[in-house]
Amino acid sequence: MTDFEELKAQLEAKHQKEIGSIISDLYIGKDLGPAVGAKELGIPRRAFVYFVQQCGLQSAKYELIKKKALSSISLAAAAF
Repeated sequence: MTDFEELKAQLEAKHQKEIGSIISDLYIGKDLGPAVGAKELGIPRRAFVYFVQQCGLQSAKYELIKKKALSSISLAAAAF
C-alpha cells in the first residue's frame, strides 16, 4: 500500500466520507488552497495536491475562480 493509499484510508475512516468529498469540501466548498487544506487535514501538501488531481477537481476550482473574478469585475463596474 502506498503512502497516498494509506492517507486516503485514514482520512475516509476519520471523516466517514469518500476522499473526493473530503477534498472537494475544502478545496471547492471552503475555497482553500492546497497548503491550507492540507494543514486542516493534517496531511502533507503534496498528498492534498495528489488527491485534487485524482479527483479531477482542478476544473471545478478554475470555474470557481472564474466566477469570482467575473463577480468582482461586475461589482467594480457597478461602482462607477
